[in-house]
Amino acid sequence: MRIGFRARCQLEDRLQPRQFQVAYGSNSITLVTDETLHNRAEQSACNEPPRLGLGCKSIFTDAGSLIRDVRRMWDLPVMSDVVFRYGLFGTGRCGCVHGEILMAQGQRLVAIGDEHPGAIASAVQRLGVRNAATFANASSMARSGIIDAVVISSHTKNHARDAEPFVRAGIPVYLEKPLTADLREGFSFVKEIGVGKNLVQVGLQRRFDEALGYTKQLLDEKHVGEIREIRSILRDQHPPPPTYSSRGLIIDMGIHVADEVLWLTGEFPHTVWARMFHAKDYHSPIDEGGNTAHVGFTTASGTICRLDLSRTHASGYNNETCIIGTKGTLHVGRFCGYPGPIHVELWTESGKLHPMSRSFPMTVLPGHFAEFQPRFQRAYEFAHSTFRDAVRGKKDFAVTQIDVLNAQVVVEAAHRSAVNGGIDYSVSRSEKLEDYEQLCRDHRLIDAHEHESAIEGTLSCRS
Repeated sequence: MRIGFRARCQLEDRLQPRQFQVAYGSNSITLVTDETLHNRAEQSACNEPPRLGLGCKSIFTDAGSLIRDVRRMWDLPVMSDVVFRYGLFGTGRCGCVHGEILMAQGQRLVAIGDEHPGAIASAVQRLGVRNAATFANASSMARSGIIDAVVISSHTKNHARDAEPFVRAGIPVYLEKPLTADLREGFSFVKEIGVGKNLVQVGLQRRFDEALGYTKQLLDEKHVGEIREIRSILRDQHPPPPTYSSRGLIIDMGIHVADEVLWLTGEFPHTVWARMFHAKDYHSPIDEGGNTAHVGFTTASGTICRLDLSRTHASGYNNETCIIGTKGTLHVGRFCGYPGPIHVELWTESGKLHPMSRSFPMTVLPGHFAEFQPRFQRAYEFAHSTFRDAVRGKKDFAVTQIDVLNAQVVVEAAHRSAVNGGIDYSVSRSEKLEDYEQLCRDHRLIDAHEHESAIEGTLSCRS
């Protein structure tokens, strides 16, 4: 039985003094509501060109109309009309990024949870949600009856544990990548919750990125013909903090670009390999025997794919994709400074730039922000609005547990190749989950003892 989804209009916001703030670039908009006056929006530090026609003062009937009007004038995707009551479980760096985006979109954060009390206190202060209910575990938040949807950004090893009670309660889940810490647990989790496409949306934000979405359109329209090669690059500027934990660079960073390549090509690999290298003067607690990874794989049709992964790009966060086709070439995100423009360059057989080439802006953010935010802030925003629209319309989520499981199979094979000297690993998949899992065992991606542990864990959950 589905419970937990009660989309509510924001009428109560007109009954008590409240303040909302929406920030985009150098712009700051504040909405003040009180019980006797119409809501009023005041713009400060407006540096947008006059063509936007944004006056210094405008009258709005509620917070939702403010945000919709502002987003239209700044050429941003228009958000859902209905305000959700969100829970946020896992309040580290990514969790607070999600929380800030939701609040900027006019959503309500009514519940904050983390297994570490200090993390909750820090998030409450950072997000300014002193009236939010707080929870030390996911199960109690799921049973609270006060939320319409939840964002889970807890430690990867706890994703399945923390998401499962919300799925059981019928509460839509937005889950940060990856699905779980390893394939064994990933298959176990999907078997536990099912393969329905409206249970969990996973935070693989490249599928929501404007530049990559346009690239996908150009590929589907065959502007470069058939894909011969695709190379996706993801390079951070800085190593992760000492407190960060992960199974390795390939597992941690590769999940994003592996999913990107699977999505752009529409193909699944049949052979995967990886090698690790040591870049000079770089120290990081996360690696698989090196600090820079090259992952390669080929598909049944003969497409050659490569992922370049590191945290050594001294000039700033670098995410670019090069696609060589039989009729042309696409280059997406050629590094032009950070933050800088995101060029989608379509090159023809005659060596000329096609007029369908376009450029997209990064987001200029004030103050402190995560390294990846200028490049993908708009994608995160669009991912959240798409999630809400799917919930409201009872539609399939854009990125499901099966999508991320496919990407995890690829990076698991690459990880194992890297730690075993770069040997080839075969991969394949099946529409039947049990057969898919067996194929992963056959290809040595799930160890025998891990499979036995998964069976015991599933039985324990059901007992």
